Amino acid sequence: MKIFNMSSQMNYVILIKDHILTESNYVDRRRNIKLLLTAEGLMFVIEDEELSFLDTMDGEEKVAYELFQQNNSKAKLLILNSIDKTIKDSVKDLSFVKDMLEELKKLYGRQNKHAHHQLVTLLHSTKMTPGISLIDHVMKLYNFFQELEAMEISFKLNYKTNVILYSLPQEIDKSFICNYNMNKIP
Repeated sequence: MKIFNMSSQMNYVILIKDHILTESNYVDRRRNIKLLLTAEGLMFVIEDEELSFLDTMDGEEKVAYELFQQNNSKAKLLILNSIDKTIKDSVKDLSFVKDMLEELKKLYGRQNKHAHHQLVTLLHSTKMTPGISLIDHVMKLYNFFQELEAMEISFKLNYKTNVILYSLPQEIDKSFICNYNMNKIP
């Protein structure tokens, strides 16, 4: 267990140290913060409802509340350590991680829309260039789709297929599409 903890701590240090949230890298940091919370088993603190302490709680509810608060504090520290000092001031006083992430989204989420627009434009304007293999071209488009999906934008397989087929040159396009349609490749 100690080996896992040391290894995961080293990965966190790398994620945090080399990838501090600044005003210009919100999209990447948001993804990395979610990966970090997932690796630590803390995603539930942003997905579940916040628990409020009530005097009428029984023993089991109090334990659940304390566990939530403990995990929320741990997630909050991870996030605060992964953002630039100038940004920390805008979120450090918020009690819940969910609120911190919402505030960061309000402050820097517009970049997400801009990045989305740039990726979609790039995706639709990319054509296969001579000298590049078909698989390399398809992987390039696949990576664009992966980046968009990291922004929580999903596409149906049919749409992805059409974008890829549209990006092929006419010489490949005709024979490949004919073969594709005849074989009903999914």
